[in-house]
Amino acid sequence: MSFPVLAVQNKPKPEKPSDRAWWKSATVYQVYPASFADHAANGHGTLLGIKSKVPYLKELGVDVVWLSPIYESPNADMGYDISNYESPDPRYGTLEDWDSLRDEVHKHGMRLVMDLVINHCSEQHPWFIEAKSSKSNPKRDWFIWRDGKEADGKLVPPNNWNSIFGSGSTWEYDEPSKQYYLHTFLKEQPDLNWENPELRKELWRMMRVWLDRGADGFRMDVINFTGKHPDLIDAPIVMPGRECQPFGPLSINRLIVHDYLKEMHKEVLVDYDCFCVGECPGNDEVTAYSPYSVPANKELQMVFHFHHQGFDRAGSGFGRVLDPNWKMKDFKKVFNEWNVGMEAAGGWNSNYLENHDQPRVVSRITSDHPEDRSHCAKLLAMFHCSLTGTIFVYQGQEIGLANVPREWGVEEYKDIETIQHMEGELAWRRQSGKPEDKEGLAKEMRMTARDNGRTPMQWDTSENAGFSKGTPWMRVHDDFAEGWNVEQQSKQEGSVLKFWQKMLALRKQYEALVYGTFGPLETADDIYAYTRADSTINQKLLVILNFARGSDRRGEAMTFEVPKGLDVSGAKLLVTNNGELQEGSGIEGGKVELGKYEGRIYLL
Repeated sequence: MSFPVLAVQNKPKPEKPSDRAWWKSATVYQVYPASFADHAANGHGTLLGIKSKVPYLKELGVDVVWLSPIYESPNADMGYDISNYESPDPRYGTLEDWDSLRDEVHKHGMRLVMDLVINHCSEQHPWFIEAKSSKSNPKRDWFIWRDGKEADGKLVPPNNWNSIFGSGSTWEYDEPSKQYYLHTFLKEQPDLNWENPELRKELWRMMRVWLDRGADGFRMDVINFTGKHPDLIDAPIVMPGRECQPFGPLSINRLIVHDYLKEMHKEVLVDYDCFCVGECPGNDEVTAYSPYSVPANKELQMVFHFHHQGFDRAGSGFGRVLDPNWKMKDFKKVFNEWNVGMEAAGGWNSNYLENHDQPRVVSRITSDHPEDRSHCAKLLAMFHCSLTGTIFVYQGQEIGLANVPREWGVEEYKDIETIQHMEGELAWRRQSGKPEDKEGLAKEMRMTARDNGRTPMQWDTSENAGFSKGTPWMRVHDDFAEGWNVEQQSKQEGSVLKFWQKMLALRKQYEALVYGTFGPLETADDIYAYTRADSTINQKLLVILNFARGSDRRGEAMTFEVPKGLDVSGAKLLVTNNGELQEGSGIEGGKVELGKYEGRIYLL
């Protein structure tokens, strides 16, 4: 089903975008629609539910509202398996509901960005249904099909690539045609064949439909997966003893992706003043990612990288296996490389700590103990708002939401990645004669699972935290009546929500926090300190953050010693999460005594 194209509602694209374009200083708020707000009492978020919260987002300081997928979908992977790109799923509402949300967002001076999942689609998409119907069908080549190989007298997949989800092959056998199709994620998510120009042409048409209807841009899911090795060769053995291996650079960040994005820009994006960010997992250096956002390349405005999301993960950092002994110095190293390196390479950073695929940052980096949580959430807000790049806030981050309770059993987890990871890991342990240790595996999931960020938004102290009057599709966090909700925090001056409002406003007030050069300082491992300096407006700020966790993760006091050569004689405190300090106070004696999880930002 498609819908009629309406008059273009986007503003004409400027001929010469400024190096201080609007999107650089923007705050983007990610809505996970299933868990945000339900107006219909069906236990599932809706478009009109989101519309009802637009004034709240405006008051928070949001400039762009990004919707995770709301398209028609069988929901094998929470909407990231799309069966119709041109219509909302009935669970969310109708096209008219989307139009109403668009109008409300625009009325409040904000922009509405859609998710674009075009590395793969759903097995129930009409394209794939046609492709499966016959080897001679014109849509057959819109997907990636190969004959199997023979090994030890058995038919096996075309190569040894491991699916991102679970621990099985990326190939699924189609009995009628006697061929395999490629799926880098679930078998219900067949990969699209971007080598086919007719497929790309259809994708460009679909993008124009949304932009002409009034969408203001796209977040592009795993866009750097779209280029595959032309020969689909076997991946190197990096996990001995396992049949399937990570495909890595054989289907991630290949140079051909840049050609595809240049074509996308020429055929679509050049005609619109739109906001485009590409999700780009992988382990390559900064210089492999910067070309996506260098303006002269005419591709995207920025990308999401995952390097800072692997700091507490074992192995390559691309999975859900926890490394409980991660070090803050390694965490800082990644952020330093990207905040310095992206600017040096002429690109632009996306700046996010949480999203729908990650645990809650207050539980992950600091302490979510009831006595620490508010303090820590404010420290993280200071960190987030003082980094380079466009800010992305994930729903609930602004009120300090935490990971799911430790008491929850594994039956509460809904995410297919978690389920398949656990099933695949247990199967491998049984096959290898290793202890299953289900409890240990469940404990890991409580720290790393995607479900941590997908619990329903907590609006007030009413039933189901005000998310829905029906039975929620996923259990609401147990702490919603303990002050961890929007209504209570909006009335409390010292709340995390009020602090986030202050930080987002501060970032716009002091442009060095947006455009200034990032200058990391030599400090103790558990203190993160850096300057943000903008010589064009003679503005410089000093950020000092105490991330020392202590043996019990409850934090410990630290001393920051001002590095030689850094003039702090005129320092004035702008913001801190230490309620006992007065704004405007300075730095004396070349030292700053920091309490547990304390942060400060000074104007120099």
